[in-house]
Amino acid sequence: MSDEKVGFIGLGVMGYRIAANLYRAGKLSIVYNRTRSKAEEFAKTYGVEVANSVEELASRSDVIITMLSDDTAVSEVLGHVVPLSEGKLLVDMSTISPLTSAELAARVAKAGGFMFDAPVMGTSIDVEQRRITVLVGGPKEQFPRVERLLQPTAARVVYIGGNGMGLYAKLVGNMMFAIFMGGLSEAINFARAAGLTQEQIMDLFLNISGTRSPSSQLKVPKILSSDFSTQFALKHMRKDVEIMVREAQRLRVPVPITALLASLYRMAENLGLSDLDVSALAEFYSKVSAH
Repeated sequence: MSDEKVGFIGLGVMGYRIAANLYRAGKLSIVYNRTRSKAEEFAKTYGVEVANSVEELASRSDVIITMLSDDTAVSEVLGHVVPLSEGKLLVDMSTISPLTSAELAARVAKAGGFMFDAPVMGTSIDVEQRRITVLVGGPKEQFPRVERLLQPTAARVVYIGGNGMGLYAKLVGNMMFAIFMGGLSEAINFARAAGLTQEQIMDLFLNISGTRSPSSQLKVPKILSSDFSTQFALKHMRKDVEIMVREAQRLRVPVPITALLASLYRMAENLGLSDLDVSALAEFYSKVSAH
């Protein structure tokens, strides 16, 4: 075990797997999750301690890692951490607004701590295989410490710039992925309506089309088999594209395709697809089509 005590908050689909990787590398001491049963399940499997509160975890940790759902959750949790952050390292791996993250980082710095945004590019499978890329924003002189910390769970830990810049890079990457998933879902629905077979569609997207990619290798089979088990939840993509649209308005740049996709993802959620994989956007197309 490292001399530094590392605490992890947020044991969702991604957080659970990242925390497990850190434990296996001897870098995890204590966990906290809002739903305590999830933390107790993790502790039973890996033998770490469970904190009774965010404050307890923060007071007993030198390094605090968070992986939470949205701006509200991160702001609430770090609101409890900031007063206890003097001399501590905070690494938030959530995908939230860069402005929210930078504001929180300023509060942490004022309290005498260091905060980094460190969102993840990759799926839960990539975490299990330690293939994710972590995009880091924060004080550069402290980056080597973050890099060493996260190497056991990532193929690459990349420094992007100051606070918020890791999140901007993540949003750019997810913008392209959101657009890709919209186009892929629409094209597969069109192909099915036109009468192409499952085998022909698979061959087209995995072997023939110039758009073949790791994403198509991963998502086309899921769509064609109606396997919408969650690797990256549709509700999280909707949240991300809404952040993109707000940031684009602030930066005064047009994002008409992304704005349309925000509406499509919201409509898909209204059909009950929220907790399914993002590839379930194809199910939305199927449900609203005549065929």
